[in-house]
Amino acid sequence: VLVSKEVGKHLLEVEDLLQKQGLLEADISAQSERVQALNAAALRFSQLEGYQPCDPQIICNRVNHVQTCLEELEELAAKRRKDLEDSRQLWTFFQEMEEAEAWIREKEKILAAKTCGRDLSSVLTLTTNHKSMLGELGNRRALLHQSVKKGEEILAKRSLSPGGIQEKMREVRRRWKKLEETMGLHQQRLQEALNFFQFTSELDDLVGWLQDTYRVVSSDDFGHDDYSTQGLLRKHRAVVEEVEKQRGTILALRKHLALLAPHHRQGVDLQIRVVEVEQLYGEVVEVAVLRQQWLKDALAIYRMFSEVHACEVWVDEKEQWLEKMEVPEELDEVEVVQHRFESLDQEMNSVMGRILDVNQVVQQLVEGGHPSSEEVRSCQDHLNSRWNRVVELVERKKNQLSSVLKIQNYLLEC
Repeated sequence: VLVSKEVGKHLLEVEDLLQKQGLLEADISAQSERVQALNAAALRFSQLEGYQPCDPQIICNRVNHVQTCLEELEELAAKRRKDLEDSRQLWTFFQEMEEAEAWIREKEKILAAKTCGRDLSSVLTLTTNHKSMLGELGNRRALLHQSVKKGEEILAKRSLSPGGIQEKMREVRRRWKKLEETMGLHQQRLQEALNFFQFTSELDDLVGWLQDTYRVVSSDDFGHDDYSTQGLLRKHRAVVEEVEKQRGTILALRKHLALLAPHHRQGVDLQIRVVEVEQLYGEVVEVAVLRQQWLKDALAIYRMFSEVHACEVWVDEKEQWLEKMEVPEELDEVEVVQHRFESLDQEMNSVMGRILDVNQVVQQLVEGGHPSSEEVRSCQDHLNSRWNRVVELVERKKNQLSSVLKIQNYLLEC
């Protein structure tokens, strides 16, 4: 058994031979102890004094022969074990190479069947799976390096016939390199698809936001009074700020489009979408400017109406006072009324400034072609008419006072 040249034709057979070799070595070890004990007992006979049943030299020769045979047996067992261990190393190497090739074939089939996804969600899922495969590739690469190192060690020993080792390592390395190239190419395609779908997703988000914003800035609600219009104007200014913040995103669309893979960026549909988004943004900006002006005009109208109302209240009050007022004939009373007119002049100067502001606002609205120009002009004419009436009443009353004062002064002189 120990001089057999059979070292196995595959790993399982070698493992079986090693198991039998272990049993044989255990038997040799047990016999070695027995031989040692017998030799020791035999040597004691060679050392007896007096009567000797056998020549001591014969005993010594026999002991030496048995010991030599035992050592030769142990040497054969050690050599047999080494040959079997070398064989196991060889077949382990081939098995690991086969496993590596099987793993490579499996990944090649997976990569051959893989697509780059139909939308952003599927691409993200495929990208995650690919990252996991890259992790497997790294782990398998370390195992392959260990297996190749074993093959190189076998070649260095040359104790066995290492037929096909070089060829096997060369073939596995070739297929491994091709797999890495394929995985790299697939990763590149996934990244290109990811960039494309992220870009189209951003376009979809932009379109949705622009459409919502267009509905907001094209609203025909301009408020019903000064307070509500101011609130709408504040909200509109916030929307305009958001629109302005998106300007950089819109301007960068073509730059991002240029970064896509040629087969993606050269698509006519995608280029049309980019142009449509740019046009929609321009429309939103244009309508937002118009709405802001309309809100300002509405605010100006409501403030004008408020000013007109305040001025007309003042005019009503003074008009009633002037119509009811009778010019006194007594000098003391005339002086009192004259002081009142002096205060009235100051009030009229203040109101006159407010009326001039109203006229200026009306002029701006009319020149700007505001749809309520006729109503505003009518309100202006009515206010100016009433103001002129008050001015006439004041002048008439002042003239009456002046006449009375002249008469009183004449009488005093007389």
